[in-house]
Amino acid sequence: MSISKKNFYITNFVLILIGTLFYFFANFHRILVPGTVFDILEQELHVSAPYITTFGAIYMYVYACQQLINGVLVDRFGGFRVMLGGGIVLAIGSLLFPISSNLFIMYLSRGLIGLGSSTFYLSIIKELREVVSDKNFGMAISVMLFIGYAGGIFANAPFVYAMRYASWREILVVLACILIIAAVIFALILPTVKLPKINKSVKFRALPFRLVLHKRHNRNLFSFACCNFAITYTIQTVIGKKFLEDFCLMPVKNAALVLSGMAIIAAVFNIVNAYVCRLTHNHRVRFLKNASVITFCSLFLICIALIFNIRTYFIACIFCVLAANASLSSILVPILHLTNRKMISGTAVSIMNFCFFTLVGILGTVTGFLLNIFEPIKRGNVTVYTNQSYLLVFGLFFILSVFEMHKAMKLSNKY
Repeated sequence: MSISKKNFYITNFVLILIGTLFYFFANFHRILVPGTVFDILEQELHVSAPYITTFGAIYMYVYACQQLINGVLVDRFGGFRVMLGGGIVLAIGSLLFPISSNLFIMYLSRGLIGLGSSTFYLSIIKELREVVSDKNFGMAISVMLFIGYAGGIFANAPFVYAMRYASWREILVVLACILIIAAVIFALILPTVKLPKINKSVKFRALPFRLVLHKRHNRNLFSFACCNFAITYTIQTVIGKKFLEDFCLMPVKNAALVLSGMAIIAAVFNIVNAYVCRLTHNHRVRFLKNASVITFCSLFLICIALIFNIRTYFIACIFCVLAANASLSSILVPILHLTNRKMISGTAVSIMNFCFFTLVGILGTVTGFLLNIFEPIKRGNVTVYTNQSYLLVFGLFFILSVFEMHKAMKLSNKY
């Protein structure tokens, strides 16, 4: 290998590694707020649940909408340029959030974090494609995804542990400074890379979206997938830790460990589910139908526990089952590629991602209002929501699981 080619690979890998660090922090911020710091934000800002869950919803709405245009941006400007822009926006939002106590500014910063976070997934995949062989491409993506999911792991138990030694604001300022340094290094290295010219012929077009949404199989798959993902992800990012503390009477550190466990399980089971599906001769649709039944049964058990006031740690196990059951991207994406023409398969994936995070945002917003329907009680300085409030939330999730199962059963085994 020539020296110039070797330098090309080294430089590109360094930029991809920094981009993967950005992706780590994107997942970290997605999980952290409001889930891990729900009680702290309520106490410091003196606001009720709807205002707190809005922190998560704003991130999800911005992230979701950006999914629809990321493919165009990456194809037009290249992955590295999009990564740099996303890294700068993420760094600004990450610094702005902990240094402010103004609700509007904090909401704005969450929007910036969501906007920046949305740019890395497709950008990294595009640039990996340039430097990794076909043989190692799948493994490289798996490593990148695992590092990203690790951000969700560190957003719970490790973050709660770190708060023994510093406030949440101080920790986030330090992490924001790391992001700023990473963005500066990225910007300094980028001019040394031979970037492709901006492809002005790539434009946003409505036709691929119409072709994707015209297919009933796609619509049924999106309906199933977004319910399956959104229920679990709303638990993981918005209400899960708070629910374990309020209803199951679980200590804060234990609840945080459960949520970190969910993130680990989600990372591992994207690989496990794909492997198990392959062992069953790739009967992917049957696998999805089974997943819908597991979601239904899991939420039924949680609702029964709420109705009869069964305060059991077994609910933490159910959360972990849901995390494993929602890690289906490694099955859903191949189905979309098999059932759609190559020219629109990427658009189909972007629409699915849009559905994922839009529904998470909606459920986060609705959860905040449902929690406030019944008067919460005070346990010291902590606001504790009642069984009735949580039954409304998980009752909504249960109804969605019925819809999810209905749509899953409509999926065709022939494609």
